Amino acid sequence: MKQNLSLELRVGVDVGCHSHNVAIGLSTGEILEEFSIVHEPEGFRQFFSRIEKNERDYGCPVAVAMEGYNGYARPLDTLVRTHNYRLFNINNLKLARFKEIFPGAAKTDDIDARKALELFQLRDHLPIAKDVLQEVKATPQENDILKRLSRRRRRLVNERVRVLNNLQADLQSVCPGLLEITGEAGNLWFLRFVTSTDDLRKLTRMRETTIRKISGIGAKYTSIILKWQKTAEFSPETEWVSDMIQQDAERVLALHKQIETLETHMVEIAANSKYCATSYNHARIWADHYC
Repeated sequence: MKQNLSLELRVGVDVGCHSHNVAIGLSTGEILEEFSIVHEPEGFRQFFSRIEKNERDYGCPVAVAMEGYNGYARPLDTLVRTHNYRLFNINNLKLARFKEIFPGAAKTDDIDARKALELFQLRDHLPIAKDVLQEVKATPQENDILKRLSRRRRRLVNERVRVLNNLQADLQSVCPGLLEITGEAGNLWFLRFVTSTDDLRKLTRMRETTIRKISGIGAKYTSIILKWQKTAEFSPETEWVSDMIQQDAERVLALHKQIETLETHMVEIAANSKYCATSYNHARIWADHYC
């Protein structure tokens, strides 16, 4: 069927955690139908089936608007693009600014599926409203992979910070002198030293030759450790806190390895992409800074 380019089929999606509300209308302002779908394959099939029926009935191109609410739009937003529909993201910061300027032109309550269609209408008639609906352009697959990996990396980094804070607080309470031998509890040599025995108190009896075998500990840190051993003191609670401290230290080491592997993967993906020279530089900078 030849498309009617003077008309556009518009779809508004109110994104939720477990289900989404949908409104389908025309660029003339007419609302065709409203329904809800569950966030699972059967719901997605229903979503596209009903859009395709209207697409056949009216013979016009399709545009979809939704909020990227906490990532709950995935994978529906990706599926929309694979159907070659135009995809628009509702920019809530721009929408709030627009409401300040034109308080009567847009509703003040939360966005729902029907209001997403109203934003399309406003976009048609008010140039300043165009920024509220921002079209999501197709990007190379490498960009999508890098974005997903960078989100994963951010979560791991945040977890590392949280575990390190707990580790440092516990060390300060049971053996502040041990914490003082390093400028940063997250130093890899220090974490390896802390986890080199099954009890923190045994660190005071570790021989110099054994200490030197720990990765990252050279003459400088060996000297610092030997000096600490002579005056080391542990509080009574070390008996039951030692395991916690060592588990946290092991977790930080594991997180470091995961983050390092992710960063290496990001650099490889960007380097192998003809589209991602800039992303490659960014990935390399991240790796240099955080490894």
